[in-house]
Amino acid sequence: MGRAKILANMEEAGIDISVLLVMAKKGDLAKTRAQNNWLSNICREDPRFEGFGSVHPRDGSAALEEMNRCVEELGLKGFKLHPNTQDFDCGDPALIEVLKRTAELDVPVIIDSYSPWDDAQPSKLLKAILSSPETKICLAHVGMWWFMDFGVYGFAKQRTAIDANVYFDLSASCTLFYQTPFQEQFCWITRQIGPDNLLFGSDFPQFFPKTDSDYPLCSPKFALEAVRNFGYPEDWIPKIVGEMLRNCFISEKSTRPR
Repeated sequence: MGRAKILANMEEAGIDISVLLVMAKKGDLAKTRAQNNWLSNICREDPRFEGFGSVHPRDGSAALEEMNRCVEELGLKGFKLHPNTQDFDCGDPALIEVLKRTAELDVPVIIDSYSPWDDAQPSKLLKAILSSPETKICLAHVGMWWFMDFGVYGFAKQRTAIDANVYFDLSASCTLFYQTPFQEQFCWITRQIGPDNLLFGSDFPQFFPKTDSDYPLCSPKFALEAVRNFGYPEDWIPKIVGEMLRNCFISEKSTRPR
């Protein structure tokens, strides 16, 4: 997906800033550094882009050193982890080390929270979060097909401070469940979490329409429409689509060199 196409879809949807993500492969540190460099250069060239770098948790101390470089030298605003694509287990202690380092750097991490191969992933993620409560973490997709398991966060929010640094990206799930029998259930679960911890996301271009496909993939414009009409209170929408991202999720200390 070229830069011009991304910008065109942002313009169509009225999106001011997009977060660009990369994902690191295990054991290929040269490629990891190269793609983080590439991402930093793209973001420096266009203020409409912010970048989340990536490392592989199983790369150990080298991954932690690369995280330092991403923030302190490259000016990236956070990190992206994807257990499925990167092929790591959310129960691996190495993940907790990465989460703790993001807290030390005062930047967030976004991690995909759905795995079709590991039905224990929601509980593993919860354990990792509890092991590093100071980390600002965004659980992308709110578990998607496992979204019922994420009702625990709404339950815990009423009794503990667990919600202070835990956020939920609505990408993929809102568009997948929009105008389906699951919409009301997903909306109820996420409403228990509350507007201060929900973030808009499109998962673009992953959820962009494919040729001759009837599967409900979508553009950023449609993703925005789905979220706005999903059933959330009207006064929640500004927080979900922008105010929260600017004021709370990305630290003011995380500045990008120009």
